[in-house]
Amino acid sequence: MPSQHSRPVVWKPLVLCPQPGVFRSLQSVLSGLPFEQPCMLSEYPRAGTAAPLVERNGFNVCFLDAATNGETVQSLIGELAPLLPVVALHPGNDADLILRCLRRGASEFLADPTPESVRVVLERLARGRTEPAAQSAGRLFCVVPGKPGCGASTLAVHLATQMRSGGGDPVLLVDGDQLTASIGFMLKLKPEFHLQDVARDWSRMDDDLWSRMIVSACGLDILAAPEDPASRTEVSRQFAGQLCAFWRKRYRAVILDLPDVRTAADCGFAGLADVVLVVTTNELAALHATSRGLRLLNGAGDPAKVRLILNRYTPATGLKREDVKTALSLAPFAVLCNDYEAIQTALLDGKPAAESRFAASVQELCRQLSDKPAVGKSGNSWISSLLHRKPLALANK
Repeated sequence: MPSQHSRPVVWKPLVLCPQPGVFRSLQSVLSGLPFEQPCMLSEYPRAGTAAPLVERNGFNVCFLDAATNGETVQSLIGELAPLLPVVALHPGNDADLILRCLRRGASEFLADPTPESVRVVLERLARGRTEPAAQSAGRLFCVVPGKPGCGASTLAVHLATQMRSGGGDPVLLVDGDQLTASIGFMLKLKPEFHLQDVARDWSRMDDDLWSRMIVSACGLDILAAPEDPASRTEVSRQFAGQLCAFWRKRYRAVILDLPDVRTAADCGFAGLADVVLVVTTNELAALHATSRGLRLLNGAGDPAKVRLILNRYTPATGLKREDVKTALSLAPFAVLCNDYEAIQTALLDGKPAAESRFAASVQELCRQLSDKPAVGKSGNSWISSLLHRKPLALANK
């Protein structure tokens, strides 16, 4: 009986090619080969949208025009390479371009696509495939506060700890808030390196160098924020794509703690993430800020990946859960209890509050994230009108 590995691969191509001549040539070539109907796009997708496109449609190979826009192409390769083989198309024998594409994760190159050259490339790719044992890319979670002080960093630490508690592949926790550096403060870390060092040495980044950039604590790999609050690292969308691709290859889950919604959107992390956890409390000022943040996220990426987390929930001192849903037109995905004493004790000890009601609610959140339940919506009401009106007289920052 033939083995499972011997079955022929049924290719479903994604083609990204802005050059009209190359586009028509490749379209003609692919139409004569035994493929499922290829998806051919004559422009590059926006940063963060290519990976969801692949996952939704089940593409298993990408032909990518590597010459039209070099910087965009490098970012796209970084985003796509963890998910499927990328075949870079280039009209000439540009050694520098080939090297750059290889470093980003491209699998093959084609200078002149013909039926025979495409067939040879796909045969090589098929021989290298190990479909039954293929390792899926790690999941990326962005944790952002709807308003500073809502407990997003506390959630990020406990979420990463819960995801690591089952053992198995490692989990990465990244402190992306260079001003407050809350992760290092909560876990009493004194890191030697941080994101600025990663950016500086990115061109020569490998596993050995990466292992020196991170610190280990609570069973996690942690990329901490700098000790100096004046330090500032500009993260472009291209660099964000490269970082996320690098992380996905090495970790089962990556928890990225960011200072605010705008940073998540502008850097492209929100678009690249599998799930964006927006953390709020049930106070009016926090809900006002969160409603603005949600509008920004909805305009900058995929609203379906946003999950609203209602933290420090105390019905007696703020809006009820149902009213929060009505106010934000989005149902809370999870409600985390107000466990003040346990969190403060854990903060003094420099470790997560493992045995606490808060940890139990984060454990339930992990289960929900694994099940990927749908996010509910609700209609408008006087509360949502209050939060969305301009100006908001009750918002007191």
